[in-house]
Amino acid sequence: MKQLLIGIVILSLVGMVSCGGGSSSSPQATSGNISGTLTVGGPINGASDLLVGLFPPGSTTPTLSADAGHVTSAAAGTAILTGRNIVYSFSEVPLATYDVGLYFLTGSTPTFLYRSGDIAITPTAAVLTNQDGAASFTGPGPYGTISGVTQVGGTWPDASQLVFIGFAPQSQPQNIYQWLVAQSQLNSGNIYFNVDKLAYGTYIVGLYGYDPVSHNVTVFGQLDNPVTISATTPDVAGANFPSNFAGDPGTDPLLNSIAGTVTLNGALPDGLFIYVAANTIPPQQGAPPSAVQVTQANVVNGKLAYTLPFLADGSYSVSIFSYDVNTHTATYFGQYSTNVAVSGGQTTSGIDFTADVTLL
Repeated sequence: MKQLLIGIVILSLVGMVSCGGGSSSSPQATSGNISGTLTVGGPINGASDLLVGLFPPGSTTPTLSADAGHVTSAAAGTAILTGRNIVYSFSEVPLATYDVGLYFLTGSTPTFLYRSGDIAITPTAAVLTNQDGAASFTGPGPYGTISGVTQVGGTWPDASQLVFIGFAPQSQPQNIYQWLVAQSQLNSGNIYFNVDKLAYGTYIVGLYGYDPVSHNVTVFGQLDNPVTISATTPDVAGANFPSNFAGDPGTDPLLNSIAGTVTLNGALPDGLFIYVAANTIPPQQGAPPSAVQVTQANVVNGKLAYTLPFLADGSYSVSIFSYDVNTHTATYFGQYSTNVAVSGGQTTSGIDFTADVTLL
């Protein structure tokens, strides 16, 4: 479901003007080249005029910058947005130390989505490639994820209206980060979402519609309470709320919890992301509806107590697994023997099972 929302905000794919030739990397060089790729994640935030620039360390005034169709300094620069990647290249750059910045302007003030560490262009290192980085439309990292489900009622709007999951910072509720969804993503009347690259903060989450002609935004449903992602809770599951295309139906459904213990046959290894989770049957795409991250510090006398909150009525599989953020693969090393049905806003306790840490 991960699509950038276009129509509210259109990010240009036009190539940049480029002028000037490359520089020699010999000790006699007086200028150099710098290039790389910036990968942009997260929902789009409404800023259409992105720029890539080279900044003196500590400065907010670029030495060179480029946008999608306009070079803003006398020297050459290119920046092309393709999907989630921005490929940039600056040539004939005066020898010095720079930071690479991805930003947009509010008046004359840059707001950075990404800023690298110091990069030195010297006579012996005048051609610098692969100066890559990761950014998010929601702002500088660190980042987390929010996942959940909205139960949708009513008739899907016609194609003239865009529908999106919105994430509004509580401090700036008028600035809604948008994640486009389509009618084809309905699963038994539900839309499941798992949105990553959200900068740490507190967000109002909802389902919205946007009319590109009138620019009106319609609220189809909102989570009653804002969601906070932080260093202690970077990944929040269970952002569940009802929606209706006739208007926000109001109060969130009464949610359930599953609780129990996992008995381990050894210590949990360090350096792994390990979760106890409740997943739909069959598993939906993306994060489980409810998950809690655990470490060895949570284990007492070989037992790990857990509670999985924010579960809509339904049947779930409960398991423990490690997750590799680089390969996006999960290794399961324990699971409750049967599916667990929950309803009525109750906590279902005694969901105890064992886990074999030697499988990790």
